[in-house]
Amino acid sequence: MDHKNSSELNLEDYDSDSNEDEAVSSINACPLVTEKEINRKDDSYILHLSATSDASCNILIGTSNNSCEIFRLGENRLAKLETLENFEHPIIGVQFSPESNDLMYIATSLGNIQLWDLRTPQKFVVQFTEKKEEGSSNDLKTLACFNASANNRLLTAGTELYKGEAFILFWDIRNTTLMGGYWESHTDDVTQVVFDPNDADKLMSGSVDGLINVYDVKHTNEDDALMDSFNTESSVEQLCWYSNKGKDFISCITHTADVQLWSPDDAEPYAHFRRSDITKAMKRKSEAHCYVAGAHRLLGNELLILAGSNWNDGEHLKCMSTSNKKLESFGTLKENRQRVRCSVFNQYHNLLMTGGEQGILNVWNVNLNV
Repeated sequence: MDHKNSSELNLEDYDSDSNEDEAVSSINACPLVTEKEINRKDDSYILHLSATSDASCNILIGTSNNSCEIFRLGENRLAKLETLENFEHPIIGVQFSPESNDLMYIATSLGNIQLWDLRTPQKFVVQFTEKKEEGSSNDLKTLACFNASANNRLLTAGTELYKGEAFILFWDIRNTTLMGGYWESHTDDVTQVVFDPNDADKLMSGSVDGLINVYDVKHTNEDDALMDSFNTESSVEQLCWYSNKGKDFISCITHTADVQLWSPDDAEPYAHFRRSDITKAMKRKSEAHCYVAGAHRLLGNELLILAGSNWNDGEHLKCMSTSNKKLESFGTLKENRQRVRCSVFNQYHNLLMTGGEQGILNVWNVNLNV
């Protein structure tokens, strides 16, 4: 076996905390509450997460092996409630219904979104899909993302390019009818569709084409519906609504691990944290290893950014705030043992849930006052 001489090591690939970071992380602002390893088949990942808003919440996970598991958090423990298996196509998103802790939407890539009820888990309740043309499933568009409105009236889904066009589709939840769609505002795969939690008629979408579009979905005509369009000059990975002094703002995570913060009144982001900025805020040495795992609304005027490092086993994970246009780390998730692929934050009880490449569901208590 050849041994690499220490003098030949590329220090740019070495990633570690500075002494200053060790001192800060001695105050644990994000202690682990509990964790659970899923039933892993073929080393499956946890790719999607949703949770209800109560303290003893239900947690829904979607995995890379086309299955879902549901857990309940109670007395700082996770208990498995149900496993849903044998989805024929990859799961592209999961979400609890805004109306019930027992109802769940599960979307797969081949053009359908199913509503499941925990009380009768043998079969889905209803399915939202396109009408097949000529009876062939090949005519269904490939879904890339979906979201249900806060008033549980509309479902929307974004598609990959289909015959040169990218679609945003809408269903009426009350009768499962496909209402129509928009297909002129994006020129590449639609990666995100997110309803405003405070305004069920306002929707934003993001795409590989770099655009963030905001629509008033009361309008069926796309030209009338389009309210704003922002160019990230990148590729959109994740979008999140948040509020500041009663006004809506948008956070965007790009596929190049930048974080952009947008005001609807501006043509450019009012804050832009590049990967190098995030690496510095995490007090890491290797920009190449750092990634952004998620952005979440906090009660008040701040945003929680979850970022990590792929160095070693990807265990390094931090919570950061974005107050006053500055990115500051306030907590290290010390017990993390995986690269995080998805996360959800319960802002009413300061509970952060993460899932990732080791198939572990973690629940953290985020102390915002440390």
